[in-house]
Amino acid sequence: MSRLTYRFLLRLLPAEFRSAHAQEMESLFAEALEDNGTSSRLARIWGWSRGAFDVVTLAIRLRFQRRIHTAPNKPSRSFMESFLQDIRYALRSLRTRPLFTGIAVMTLGLGIGANTAVFSVVNAILLSGVPMRAPEELVEVYTSDGPPNNYPYSVSSYPDYADLRERTDLFSGVAAYEAFFARYETEETTEPVWGEVVSHNLFSLLGLEPAVGRYFVPEEGQTIGTHPVVVLGYDFWQQRFGGDSSVVGRTIRLGGLLFTVVGVGAEEFQGFTAPGFSMDMWIPYMMAPSLPSFGVNRDLLNERGNRSTFIKARLRPNVDIERARVALNTLSAQLQQAYPDDWEGREFNLLPTKDVAIHPLVDTVLYSVAGMLMTVVGLVLLIACTNLAGLLVARASDRKKEIAIRLALGARRSQLVRQFLTETVLLSLIGGCAGLLLAHWLIRALVGFQPPIPVPINLDVGLDQTVLIFTLCVAVLAGLLFGLLPALQATKPDVAPTLKDDVGSGIGKQRRLTLKNGLIVAQVAISMILLLGAGLFIRSLKGAQDIDLGFSLREAGILWGMMDVSGIERDEWEVISATLEERAAAIPGIARVATAELLPLGMAFQTRSIDIPAVDPPPGEDHHNIAFNIISPTYLDVMEIPVVAGRGIGREDVEGSTPVVAISETAARRYWPGEDPIGREIITPRNERVYQVVGVVKDAKAWTIGEEYRPYIYFARAQNPTSSIMLVARGGIPEAQIVGELRRLVREVDPRLVIMDSKTMTEHLSVMLFPPRMAALLLGVFGLLALVLASTGLYGVVAFTVSRRVREVGIRMSLGADSGTVVKMVLKGAMALVAVGAAIGLALTAGLTQLIAQFLYGVSGTDPVTFVGVPGVLAAVALFAAYLPARRASKIDPVEALRAE
Repeated sequence: MSRLTYRFLLRLLPAEFRSAHAQEMESLFAEALEDNGTSSRLARIWGWSRGAFDVVTLAIRLRFQRRIHTAPNKPSRSFMESFLQDIRYALRSLRTRPLFTGIAVMTLGLGIGANTAVFSVVNAILLSGVPMRAPEELVEVYTSDGPPNNYPYSVSSYPDYADLRERTDLFSGVAAYEAFFARYETEETTEPVWGEVVSHNLFSLLGLEPAVGRYFVPEEGQTIGTHPVVVLGYDFWQQRFGGDSSVVGRTIRLGGLLFTVVGVGAEEFQGFTAPGFSMDMWIPYMMAPSLPSFGVNRDLLNERGNRSTFIKARLRPNVDIERARVALNTLSAQLQQAYPDDWEGREFNLLPTKDVAIHPLVDTVLYSVAGMLMTVVGLVLLIACTNLAGLLVARASDRKKEIAIRLALGARRSQLVRQFLTETVLLSLIGGCAGLLLAHWLIRALVGFQPPIPVPINLDVGLDQTVLIFTLCVAVLAGLLFGLLPALQATKPDVAPTLKDDVGSGIGKQRRLTLKNGLIVAQVAISMILLLGAGLFIRSLKGAQDIDLGFSLREAGILWGMMDVSGIERDEWEVISATLEERAAAIPGIARVATAELLPLGMAFQTRSIDIPAVDPPPGEDHHNIAFNIISPTYLDVMEIPVVAGRGIGREDVEGSTPVVAISETAARRYWPGEDPIGREIITPRNERVYQVVGVVKDAKAWTIGEEYRPYIYFARAQNPTSSIMLVARGGIPEAQIVGELRRLVREVDPRLVIMDSKTMTEHLSVMLFPPRMAALLLGVFGLLALVLASTGLYGVVAFTVSRRVREVGIRMSLGADSGTVVKMVLKGAMALVAVGAAIGLALTAGLTQLIAQFLYGVSGTDPVTFVGVPGVLAAVALFAAYLPARRASKIDPVEALRAE
């Protein structure tokens, strides 16, 4: 097999090299394989690798000589030969120290692998984006909010898109899109699907090509409801149609309508809304009003107040973005005059598409999270590098005489430094290969992970070209980082004293400020930062679970159904909702059932404009903007939200009776301080409906766990019909069983009802607990890894120090020192370094906690339990790591130690 491999390598070389140098290369290969015939498999693999490397390097050298046509003494050739010689020397050096090489590769593999895995996720979400033609010409068009928010990058309306489409002097094309979900029906199932409605020219504007069939054509974007055509997403096509290309021309039932499939999107294209959200299909904008999820009676394409449209445009070749901004300012002023109700205080804003990953508001948060994650894994890699630098410093101490001899014989220091760095970079590159294997495993685990949300996530995370280049750069940088200082220190020995003293006595005052000690201090400090961060988030997770949310966390089953998506009329919907609630309560094991438009701490949050007589709205606003929910009479009882004054929503609060609301304690204190709110009135300005306050209930968290209690209003569902219901059921059976019973019940009551989501109360609350859980998990894992690396680094340095002080220990013990004294002497020096590193880490963390305090629940950024417990754990682990070599030192035989010296 080895000979066949050699012949294969030989065939890769130019013909003139094969004829002129075949014998030389074969002898190199044979020499490498010599005496390996009966050795271990590892030795045979190493021999083959070394032989192959020698053949390849010889070919590179010969090819280099042929290309530059220079004399043998030219500097360029000399550099190339020296470089190849350094590589061969580095390989031999690593081969002679397999234990050190294995430890270094494993250590670097952990650090580089963690960096590669995290960067691959960051790259998939923030850097890769949709593959587009000439992205530098594309811009994102936003419409700012009016007062009071005045946010510059809000979404637009379809009429805004129509106005921009007419500006052919600025843009060579303008396209629009927005997300939707609809009911997909087959003979067996009815289920929700996610997609995007797009202008007919969006795909062509971006230069995208389909995998099968075609995208939309101009006539499919002209008349409302006349072209029911659909383009399927690649994953949807694979899962539902088995990748059958004959799907083009077939029909599918979407939202109760038949759509003809005209194409399939490209495999690498998932959608425009956000990376990871793999859209099932795309339909033309002209078909959107026909889908029930958009509301058949909603004039989607003409309502300027309906702001859900995203707009992309391509600048003309002679138009830059500043000129387009000036022109759109003029257009904004014209629209403000023409449509004062919908355009007051609004204006168009442009951003280059290449500067936007998802949305400016979302990007700000994601870049912060990505920066924090990359910093954490960067610190882990830094610990790995300092660990290896300490080992290299120890090795360099043993090579002082060798280096002194080479310097005395005329070797230049720069040559020795280059040789050291070649070895460390080569070692780091091997570690990078190991890191790629680890990253591949981590990425597979990440891809298989589904966050607790109803929207499927399908991130295209992989080791693409960008990730591989990143890994290569990290590996080279790491090799230079942990190799440079040891190389500089090792190549500046005092030649004469080193040649006179073979090993050194090791007697005399031990220097405190050495490179080895500094590296240990740095490792401990970085480990302290990571461990304190992990401790704070772990404590925060416990604090989040202890926060009083204002409602019961006991087991419950939850089912979310949508009327619009299901295509059910409103009158029929109320009957179905009541039937579901009644029959669910009759299921054995279920004791209480309620419905609401939404549940607290979920994916949705809603507010409504409210007028309160004699209570002025906040400055700059026309109305009070108050969070609300629409509930059934049993909701407060099922969620165990106590009524503290008056009454809750009752069964008597039906359509035609006096409109009523219940309010939260915070709402009562804010709007009627020191007064009785029962009997007061509120008004919804949208329909000028007057509601009477009939009760005050306990405060409950609405949007996030860490928020302050906010004013909240509960409306009666019978008086305020809603197109969405959350069915909540509790009883004496497990919550997972309750969910199964509710799903079965829906199929029995009305198979048309689309279940958007079904889950347990535990799964529902996990959405809000997801960020602190992930932060605690990631920082905990990386902090533990950092602790292991720092401890092994400390162990290595203490063990090396003990080995260099054997004679000193022997003399001390011969003069009467006992083993306890020796252990104390060694531990004192080691724990002094740990104390310095811990103090630096504590100081740095105390300053950094201000950045993460906003993400903590129920715990401060200077939590005393964390800032006392973590240093204690670190000190205990470090003490154990230092004790092992200290104990070994205490067992040294004084006679043997002096004789060895």
